[in-house]
Amino acid sequence: MIISHRNSGAAKINALMNQVKVVLQGIVNVSPDSFSDGGLFCDSLAATHQAQKLVNAGAHIVDVGGVSTRPGAPEVSAADELQRVMPILRSLRGVLPSSTLISLDTSSPIVALAAAEENLIDIINDVYASKRYDTLQHSESQQTTAHIAAHFDLGLILMHMQGTPTSMQSNPTYKDCLAEVCEFLDERLKFAKACGVNWLALDPGIGFGKTLENNLSLLSSDGMRELIALGAPVLVGLSRKSFLLKLAEKQGTLPKFESAVAERTWRDLQSALWEASCIERGARIIRTHTVKTFR
Repeated sequence: MIISHRNSGAAKINALMNQVKVVLQGIVNVSPDSFSDGGLFCDSLAATHQAQKLVNAGAHIVDVGGVSTRPGAPEVSAADELQRVMPILRSLRGVLPSSTLISLDTSSPIVALAAAEENLIDIINDVYASKRYDTLQHSESQQTTAHIAAHFDLGLILMHMQGTPTSMQSNPTYKDCLAEVCEFLDERLKFAKACGVNWLALDPGIGFGKTLENNLSLLSSDGMRELIALGAPVLVGLSRKSFLLKLAEKQGTLPKFESAVAERTWRDLQSALWEASCIERGARIIRTHTVKTFR
């Protein structure tokens, strides 16, 4: 039997949603190979400093991820993921304000359970939408991150992805991307609710097995309207994604970058414009590398 700490992260995120128009979720990647900032925040001191910087800028949630999900990224064992995230989660829980929520970007029930048992997280952010099963210690049945979220009363974010990070951008193919994404998220929403999860958000997975046209369809007014109609808060994570470059290239507006820093700055500016647009169209949560002020 799993021992529960009754943290009720679900209640905390629900209360936050009622207090603010848009919830800002700041990204802290602690993997060595993330597409934007791999290796920058792998030790506890650097990760904690980055988290505090995000909170000072206005982040309501700090999202910690120990596995890169960039296109072509290899899989990582639960043991390696635990080694990456647990020291940092412990550090953040000790220094961040009590009003700041911590989410764990993981699809591993084993990793989610370890963090939940130590009361280190409020939300599980699962790019595989709770489709991965593991047999957990002291449990006879296989469980998903939805089962962990339900047992510990954590929030749960479910994302759509076609394929896996290793192959997802090889040849994304849909008959109707928006319809298929909505159908998938609706099914996973019902699954998580059946597991007993009390707070859920849905992420269309921008850049996860999507072409430029697919991404634009999901981010359009019609796309956001269909996603919102599923009945859960919509999270948009487009920060620094490659579709920004592809769109500018297609439009003939892509500048020449003198350095990686210059490109990252440009991506942040473009991200801010799109994030503001998504908020106007009803997005309730913005997952981002650089926290901005939205009116």
